[in-house]
Amino acid sequence: MDAIKFAGEHLWPGQLGHFFVIVSFVTALLSSISYFAAARSEQAMDGGKGWLTMARGAFVLHAASIIAIFTALFYIITRHLFEYHYAWEHSSRDMPGEYLLSCFWEGQQGSFMLWMFWHAVLGLIVMRTAKDLESRTMTIIAFVQAILATMILGIYLGPDIKIGTTPFMLLRNAMQNAPIFSSPDYLNFVKDGNGLNVLLQNYWMVIHPPVLFLGFALTLIPFAYCIAALWKGDYQRFIQPTLAWSLAGGAVLGTGIMMGGAWAYESLNFGGYWAWDPVENASLVPWLTLIAGLHTLLVYRNTKRALTITFVLLLLTHLLVWYSTFLTRTGILGKTSVHAFTGDGTALTYHLLIVIGALLLLSKVLLLVRWKQLPRIKTEEETLSREFWMFIGAVILFLASIQIAVTTSIPVWAPLAKWITGKEFAPPTDVMSHYNNIQVWVAIIVGLLSGAILYLRYKNSDGKTVGKRLGIVTLISLVLTGLLAWGQEIKTWQYDIMLFASLFGIVATIYYGISVQKLKFKKLGPAVTHLGFAAILLGILLSSYNKHAISLNTTGLSFNLEKKTQAETIQENMENMILFRNIPVAMGQYTATYIGDSAVGGKDKRIYYRVSFDRYDSSAKKLAEHFMLYPDAFINPKGMQGMSANPSTKHYLNKDIFTYISSAADRTKSDTSTYHTHTVNKPGDTVYLNNGFMIFNGFSNEINDKRYIPKEGDLAVKARLSVYDTKGQRREIAPIYILRDRQYITQVDDTLEDMSLYTRFGALNVHSKDSASVDIMVRQTNPMDDFIVLKALVFPYINVLWLGIVIMVFGFSISLGDALNRKVKTPKA
Repeated sequence: MDAIKFAGEHLWPGQLGHFFVIVSFVTALLSSISYFAAARSEQAMDGGKGWLTMARGAFVLHAASIIAIFTALFYIITRHLFEYHYAWEHSSRDMPGEYLLSCFWEGQQGSFMLWMFWHAVLGLIVMRTAKDLESRTMTIIAFVQAILATMILGIYLGPDIKIGTTPFMLLRNAMQNAPIFSSPDYLNFVKDGNGLNVLLQNYWMVIHPPVLFLGFALTLIPFAYCIAALWKGDYQRFIQPTLAWSLAGGAVLGTGIMMGGAWAYESLNFGGYWAWDPVENASLVPWLTLIAGLHTLLVYRNTKRALTITFVLLLLTHLLVWYSTFLTRTGILGKTSVHAFTGDGTALTYHLLIVIGALLLLSKVLLLVRWKQLPRIKTEEETLSREFWMFIGAVILFLASIQIAVTTSIPVWAPLAKWITGKEFAPPTDVMSHYNNIQVWVAIIVGLLSGAILYLRYKNSDGKTVGKRLGIVTLISLVLTGLLAWGQEIKTWQYDIMLFASLFGIVATIYYGISVQKLKFKKLGPAVTHLGFAAILLGILLSSYNKHAISLNTTGLSFNLEKKTQAETIQENMENMILFRNIPVAMGQYTATYIGDSAVGGKDKRIYYRVSFDRYDSSAKKLAEHFMLYPDAFINPKGMQGMSANPSTKHYLNKDIFTYISSAADRTKSDTSTYHTHTVNKPGDTVYLNNGFMIFNGFSNEINDKRYIPKEGDLAVKARLSVYDTKGQRREIAPIYILRDRQYITQVDDTLEDMSLYTRFGALNVHSKDSASVDIMVRQTNPMDDFIVLKALVFPYINVLWLGIVIMVFGFSISLGDALNRKVKTPKA
């Protein structure tokens, strides 16, 4: 049988893209092998220059091939070539242009490509800066790139073994059994794509994934330098570059994580910026071990201690990135995470496990081979030394990461545990309480250490000086804690201690920068970073502890807001208020009024709900504040059911008012309201409305309405009507009555959309030469037919959190600048 010739397909961009995928794999593998050969030839007369030249050239070609892959896929997506499964699955014709980039990283293959891109960029930088360590570090970087390339290779070894999934797969190959693909002209029936997940149609999702994946990519560089150091037992030259890259990784990965929090705060409706979701946890755990390894590396640089734990932590950090990839991409977390990938089946699971196993084996073998040779100092650290407490802090961060990783991984190990013990293991039902009750103690210890450690010296410290300085800090912190705990009504003792710890960290770092470092900018990196971290802890505490709903349901109505547990469902019903159109409702110190909804049209498919908030000054008896919020929602978007809501927030210096739509009236139902006739006899007569009243002001034959096109012989008159709403605001409307050719009667209606008011000049009734009446027909939508269910939360002092993030990243930047300018000195043991 002859093969079907499909009409209209554009095959060349996919073929070209797949060709460059293969090129990227081959060149990365060639570069890794060549760098490995160069590393083994370092002692040769030519230093392995031939191998170095080949390795560099291959890696440059590898980087160029990645750009070519991106270009091919971008062409496919922007040209709406829906014969390709990736374009069909993640994009559509009506998608706003600014979100086209988000299509790349919504899918598995695109996010792997983004990860590869950043590795290639960082590899080119390492190639130029690693100097004598280039061959060893680049061996690892190129090797990991070859591994990543296999994720998008999309080739078969025999009939059953598949290596990777190509982003250039044709739609007809991805859905081979669909009857439509038996037709040569199937593209005539594929008019549009499935579209981007509506939750990702947010500006944060354009910038958050690239920053997060840059953070993930940065963990590879310290990993590579640690392997390079273990490879030949060179434990001094790796310190400087590893420290610099670890600082960069800490800053970027931390920023990426909190960008995800900002996205969740602005785009998701779980009411906050952090929910201990497994995908959030999967990015947090490597950051915690990276920060722990960064601090033990500082200990080793200054005291020659803690090298072994430094290697363990920095190697583990990159391995945890791969483990996080396994958790979030194989579908194993599908029931416990709101935004994990659904997974590509068993093939990807085994693929990632093989990768993790290979990298773990490499790390473990090198550590075991060098274990006895690793430099150690046999004497114990002094208790009153910086390195002792930095080590304690690193251990605490490591334990915190273990607790988060173990709980997040319950779906992974629960089946094995059940097989061994016969008992069922399930994730905690109250996730927030489970994590918060444990991690609050981590926050307390780390908050205290972040301030106190700065006053200690390496090897030993003067107890009297440290005690005096920390005494002053403690006294100030206690006073501030008492005032803030009283003002914010923080009555839970664990969180009172956390409040003290965060304030202690803030006061200690500020006092240290002023009194000890004398505000010398280059020396302020640690103090500023720790200040930012302490401010983050304070911001988390203040914004979360007294977070409260002002949309309290006092109607007794129950809404269909199903949650995981009955308690959560009851809580949601208590904290959601129904707002009927144009009917004010008390909401905390505000009066909220649902004004109506509107659709922008075009490529923006969201429905925007206009909600007015007014705050009245009771003493002055006047309006003190007015603002509008516009929470929006996608109603029944492609591939999804129900509503996908996006919040709208009013920002103050000391709080946020956070609102989102939980439910809304069905816009697909037709308006069943009808016109009712009201007869007015003279100017000043009043017609009462659902949400105000209307006064008849008489007739006028001066008509300047674009909808009315006059013809010869017309008799046209308009009724002048003044409409007043419940707030006393006045608007003018004027329906028109037209008598054409002395026999045909037509009308031009007039409306007020925000009051759902439609008016029509029904009839002109002439009773006598001096007497006439007018039938004004009025139709108003029943407010009970147009409503929203709104949740409104107050987040006090949330800006402290965002400010803390900025300060922490700035501190990382200062430290990075200092590390890049510092020459490595070998300290005496």
